[in-house]
Amino acid sequence: MKLSMFLIASVTALSLSFGLNPAHAGDSFVSIEQYGGGNESGSSQHGHRDRLTVYQNGYGNSSINSQEGAYNKGVIGQDGFDHFVDTYQRGSHNIVGIAQFGAGHTAITTQDGHGNAIGVIQGGHGNSANVTQVGKGNVSVIVQD
Repeated sequence: MKLSMFLIASVTALSLSFGLNPAHAGDSFVSIEQYGGGNESGSSQHGHRDRLTVYQNGYGNSSINSQEGAYNKGVIGQDGFDHFVDTYQRGSHNIVGIAQFGAGHTAITTQDGHGNAIGVIQGGHGNSANVTQVGKGNVSVIVQD
């Protein structure tokens, strides 16, 4: 088995185990940096006051993330072209910020709960943003320039 296939299978199994039996921890921090092309990252956090930071620089990179709980924060930065990000947060008082600079980016964000906030900034051309919020007292801001 190639190393890349092994890593993909391992991450998938680990993600499924977290989803089936979450630790409900809190105050956790994940930081991911990737440079180049065709990189992928994914994370899942369950708990309160968790932090996620992802930075990708290059082309054709993707990041798929989820956070469940309250007072969680996710920050995703992508620079280059043809990047993709998909974030999901469930709970209350969560914040996600996405900054994409370059061309041809896609940002999808979903929040389910109340008192949540989404901010998306896309600089360049040919970018697309899709924001969905379910609940009450949520705020979203999208800037494309």
